[in-house]
Amino acid sequence: MLPAQLYVSKPGRLPCKAVIHAVGPIWSTGHNNEKNLLYETIFHILEEAELRRFSSVALPAISTGLYRFPLRLATTTILDAVKDFMKQPEPSRRLGEVHIIDQSLDVISQFCESAAVVFKDVDRAEIRHTSTGDGSSKKVATGLSTQMTKPGE
Repeated sequence: MLPAQLYVSKPGRLPCKAVIHAVGPIWSTGHNNEKNLLYETIFHILEEAELRRFSSVALPAISTGLYRFPLRLATTTILDAVKDFMKQPEPSRRLGEVHIIDQSLDVISQFCESAAVVFKDVDRAEIRHTSTGDGSSKKVATGLSTQMTKPGE
């Protein structure tokens, strides 16, 4: 698959309806359309989730690991795509929640910082930071949830 392309598979044992696999861009110099490709990747994921009538979707920090996309730029770009998608006038929109997930508290902290800027002018956005873990395990699920309501709700 190429950047911004996706594939949808069955969830296996995961507690969800499907898994949307997406390829983000590999960071090179920042002059190879990487930011636009990341934006397009996220937007396509959200469009696919809406097409499948999902009420929520979870997104990781695509391209920030092995693909070396700068974290601050990636979080802002991902959240800009979420904001623009959710602001589209769509009377029958089903997708109402976007969850940003990662095991790294640093990544989620950067998302929270970026969300404060990206969503500052959006009255209908609810942003929540959550963290769960049982203390005995090194696994920690952290996330940022964004929910935007339709005008008048």
